[in-house]
Order: sequence, then C-alpha cells, then structure tokens
Amino acid sequence: MIVLIVIITAAAAALVVLSFGVIVGRREAALERRLAGYEPAPFAEPVTKEQSGGIAPGVQQAVDFTSNLAEKAGFLTVVESALERGDVPVRAGELIFYTIAVTVMTFLFVTIVAGWIYGLIIAGIIAALPALYVSNRQRTRQRAFERQLPDTLTLLASSLRAGFSFMQGLEAVSQEIGAPMRGELQRVFTEVRLGRAPEDALGDAAVRMGSIDLAWTVMAIRIQREVGGNLATLLDTVADTMQKRERIRREIQALTAEGRLSAMILGLLPIVAAVLLFVVAPNYMKTLFNHGIGVVAVCVSAVLAIVGWFWLRRIVDIEV
Repeated sequence: MIVLIVIITAAAAALVVLSFGVIVGRREAALERRLAGYEPAPFAEPVTKEQSGGIAPGVQQAVDFTSNLAEKAGFLTVVESALERGDVPVRAGELIFYTIAVTVMTFLFVTIVAGWIYGLIIAGIIAALPALYVSNRQRTRQRAFERQLPDTLTLLASSLRAGFSFMQGLEAVSQEIGAPMRGELQRVFTEVRLGRAPEDALGDAAVRMGSIDLAWTVMAIRIQREVGGNLATLLDTVADTMQKRERIRREIQALTAEGRLSAMILGLLPIVAAVLLFVVAPNYMKTLFNHGIGVVAVCVSAVLAIVGWFWLRRIVDIEV
C-alpha cells in the first residue's frame, strides 16, 4: 500500500512539474505567436522534442489523442477560444490532457489515503481549478478591454483630426494604449499588413474578445465607409455613448451589490457547513453516503442549491 502511494505521488509530482515546464516553455514572442498561423509548411518533418515544447513523444501522443477526442466532441474549439480570449499561453489539447491526468492521479491518491468521498471532492476541486483560472483571466481581460475601448476611440478620433489616416491612427493608438488593447490592436494591424480589410480584422477582434461595443463600432465604421461622413465625429459619438453606458452599468452594480452578496453567501453556506461537519463529526456525515436515502437527499440538495444560486444570479444580472 505504501509503495503504491509513493508511486502515485511521484507520478503526480512529475506530471505537475512537466506541465509547469510546458506552460513556461509556451511563452513565445508576441509577434511570433500572431504570425504562426500564417507561416506555410513547405514539407512535413518529424516533430522533435524541442519543436513540441519539450514534451516527450509518448506524452505528445497522449496529448494528440486527447485533442482528437475533444475535437470530435466539439469541445476543443470552445477551450481554444477561451484560452485565446484569456491570453493563456497553453494549447487546448495540453490543458485538457493534463487536467484529466492530474485529476485522476489526485483521485487515486486521496482515495487510497482517506477514502473515495474525499478523493471525489478533492478531485472535483482540482478539475475545476483550470476552468476557474481561465474564466477569471478571460473575464478580467475582457473587462479591461471594455474599459479601454472608449479611450481608444477618443485617441483614434484625435489622430484622425491631426491628419493621420485610419491605419496610421490605429498604429499610433496601439503604441500609446496599454494591455490588453495594445495586443489586440497590434494583431489587427499585423493582419491588415498581411492583406486583410481593417473592418474584418477589427470584427474578428470583437468576436475574439466577446466585445459587443467593439462590434457596434465596427458596424458604424462600415456604414461610414459606405455612406461617407466625418469618421472622427462618429468615433467621438460612439465613445461618449459607451462612457454613459458604463456609468449606468456601475450604478446598477452598486444597487445590486446586496443581492449578489446574498447569492454568494447562500451558494457557499452549504459547502462550508458540509466541510465543517465532515471535520467535526465525520461519522455523522458518512451516514448520508452509506444509505440510499442519504445519497438521494444530498443529490437533491445539491441540485436545489445550484438552481437557487443561478436563480439569484439571474435576478441581479441586469443587462444594459
């Protein structure tokens, strides 16, 4: 038993170290990452260990197999979109594979040491951590992008009034603005240099960042290109509208703060209470999992708690 625990622990530690090495190795130059999809492959060559980011051939085959399964299930594209939107330098197949591997290792180890109940709980937490991290990165980056958009349009309008062309103004703004807007504008500028229309490149940036405001801006630019008019004045009007909407959105968040706090407390209260009871009186809580009625009660309670949490979130989530 002790030997098995040591083997599983060593395998899990090696897998975590390997995953960390892959994540660190993925931090390439920003321009190389943007242009990687445009480089042609003149002939096929065997992928070496250095080209695969330092991954061993056996692990690479497992990653490729996982990627193929996720792609057939339609899940790979969703993960790739989330990673790109959150600017996480990891491939989707690698993230899925390592998440599954570490989760299984953790479940086996904790099950052997403490029991399957604790193994299931901790494995579920481990499996949810990557998704929570990517979601947090994605949400934080998207909010920062939305906050920078009105200032970006104002700077672009000022550049147009100073005599710059649209692309010259876009390049000037990309050098002045901070991340994440700088990276997206530089990517747009690079795509335009490769032959894409500015509206199409900006439209892809809006889809990539999930920005409805940028999509409306691109629509306004398309209309201005067709019917004419002063683009600088149009961008100022769009920026002013966005600033007013952002002001209203913050007022709504302040008014619904109590409801969002209540939803958080009610959502965490059953979990915290269950963990405390497991620590204080484990035999009392194990009764719920040793009888059919107890298992049904736990499942029904979990479903009702999840439904109530989403219900409260839906009530306080007011679209502007």
